[in-house]
Amino acid sequence: MKKTYTVLLAVALIVAMAPSLAREIRTLTLGDDTEIELRVFPARGDTLLLGFPCDEGAGVNQEATARLLEEDGVEIWMPDLLTAYMLPKARGSLRQITDGVLLSLLEEAIKTGKKVFLIASGPDSELVLRAAALWEKKYPDGPKSQALQGALLLYPRLLKGKPEPGREPRYIDAVGKTRLPIMVLEGERTPNRWGIGHLTNALKAGGSDVYAKLIPGVRGYFVEREDTSPPEAMVASQLPGLIKASLYF
Repeated sequence: MKKTYTVLLAVALIVAMAPSLAREIRTLTLGDDTEIELRVFPARGDTLLLGFPCDEGAGVNQEATARLLEEDGVEIWMPDLLTAYMLPKARGSLRQITDGVLLSLLEEAIKTGKKVFLIASGPDSELVLRAAALWEKKYPDGPKSQALQGALLLYPRLLKGKPEPGREPRYIDAVGKTRLPIMVLEGERTPNRWGIGHLTNALKAGGSDVYAKLIPGVRGYFVEREDTSPPEAMVASQLPGLIKASLYF
């Protein structure tokens, strides 16, 4: 991802934000006639962050992140997929979000004329990888292919099943299927840190340039925890800068 990224599209947002915090609430009608609520923090810049929050979560960190990115010219879109399809907030629900839905949302983002990035956290990272692979298959070259620029994954959780001591990690099918440049951020104080090298190599299998960084002094899910430690609170407050810096690695 050694280029200037001017749009960040997330198939599964780092963190969910409350609808009441959005500058605008729009409705998108997808190809299957499903209406999806789209929360928007519009910006004049050529950067767009399209996320996929799975519920109507709220939080001071989330609001501050959205508003600071907006002020920096990063437009934020957040479609609430689980509510639209009446799915519970569970990992299994991600697999019920169809390929057509992901492609439709990407098409809407591309129509803005802005370049697109994907961002997700935890298990939601699966949606980012699926969406990227689908887009590359549909648009292997040309302007639409170039509009999708890269992905940022925060503490991705992409294992298939539970880890088994002494055995190689097995990942969900979406891993290693895209050539999109990827940045992975993980907390230093989590056992998952020991698997970052293996995950990075697995993500590279599709042709991606993949980079990984450990955030000192924090655990996994470092911006979503209720029992936040002082280092985690600091990282959460610096999240807008962390996101932007990750786009220029």
